[in-house]
Amino acid sequence: MSVVQPSQLSELPLPPAVPLLEGYRLLRRSPPEALLHIARQYGDVVRWRGVQTIYCLNNPEYVRQVLTQSWPRYSKDTIDYRVVGRTLGKGLVTNDGPDWAKQRRLMQPVFANRAIDKFDAVINDMTTQLAESWAGKRSGETVWLDRDMSRVTFQVVSRTLFGADIDDAADEMTEILDIVNQHPLRITSLLTLYPWLPLPSNQRFARIKARLDAIVDGLVDQRRAQGEQGRGDIVDRLLAARDADTGEGMSREQMRDELITLLLAGHETSATALVWTYHLLGQHPDIEARLVEELQRELGGRAAQSADLPRLPYLKQVVQESMRLYPPVWGIARRAHEDAEFGGYRVPAGAYISLSMYALHRHPDYWPDADKFDPERFDPKRNEQRHSYCYIPFSAGPRACIGASMAMLEIQLVLAQLLQRFRVTPVPGFKVVPQAVVTFKTRAGMPVTISPR
Repeated sequence: MSVVQPSQLSELPLPPAVPLLEGYRLLRRSPPEALLHIARQYGDVVRWRGVQTIYCLNNPEYVRQVLTQSWPRYSKDTIDYRVVGRTLGKGLVTNDGPDWAKQRRLMQPVFANRAIDKFDAVINDMTTQLAESWAGKRSGETVWLDRDMSRVTFQVVSRTLFGADIDDAADEMTEILDIVNQHPLRITSLLTLYPWLPLPSNQRFARIKARLDAIVDGLVDQRRAQGEQGRGDIVDRLLAARDADTGEGMSREQMRDELITLLLAGHETSATALVWTYHLLGQHPDIEARLVEELQRELGGRAAQSADLPRLPYLKQVVQESMRLYPPVWGIARRAHEDAEFGGYRVPAGAYISLSMYALHRHPDYWPDADKFDPERFDPKRNEQRHSYCYIPFSAGPRACIGASMAMLEIQLVLAQLLQRFRVTPVPGFKVVPQAVVTFKTRAGMPVTISPR
């Protein structure tokens, strides 16, 4: 990438723009598909004009510049993060600046790989409960895979956060989190930025958010009152965490915001990845057969532990390829605080910048036959030849997802146990349609039939 002096930036042209009428037509599409179309049609740096002008970047070098090399110059001061912040408060996903940096330092040790690996027993216990419920069904009986994956991943994240304390509230919280996981730029979502407007949608959101806050505050207050340490769950670790500079712990409000963030992000991303992985395996029985053979050869029918995963390379490759095609978080946004240059074009200070994992993961320069499901892409020997920023399912740089290791552990262990015991078959004739909300879900769910192997 050529270096342009700051004094020369004003001389650079703006990126090519999507014609207005075409842009309006694209708005009716799925946002990830629209961003993919724009990248393929107009290139790696494009202006998309509408209610606000969006600068779409779709090149791993530009992604590296925004997320890592010059990351302090790009903030989360965007309308979509402000909307998401109405639910998540100032958790790690939405927080910014010095407050975010302090909170990240405080929480990072809690999510170290060594600490996360110890949660394999919880993951396997919750998966076994699901497996037993599947075993009680008639062979060929239809189940809604999306609901079951959401349930098991919520049980995992809630147990790793709170232990058994949350069991009584689990069903209610799952329903609440599903309601708030909506596309941030929907009209009803945008209206939450104006809570004083006496609208039914705002009143409903206020009730739901108040109930969510009350549940989480109550669970944390209960734990503080008990004064118990040593349970090993994440709440205990967060209560004990202290800032290295000030010696201070988290405030009550910050603790609530972080836990709500972990509950929503922790179960939604893993559930979505599991659903899409099953969907792809159902379309590629040869890949599923190879994966099942690896699992049965190495595990012999038992559940996998974290220590087993290095001996299951094809399992990891399948998950990675699934998240390439269907990244659970399909795109992120940033606000540029200085003029910047990308590919010979100027992106002005104040610009809204869109980085689409969905489009980046299909860039033809880095992913030949990009729409094909091919886990062999992630063979370690082939990985060495690929740009490190053309695959970012958990974002990248200092603001990469703090729970990435936990998500990968959970997804692999759930699959390792269930795939050995059950054959999951798509329901013939049911059309699976992606839906972009905060996460990349299926619009009408995913019915499948279950039968023992």
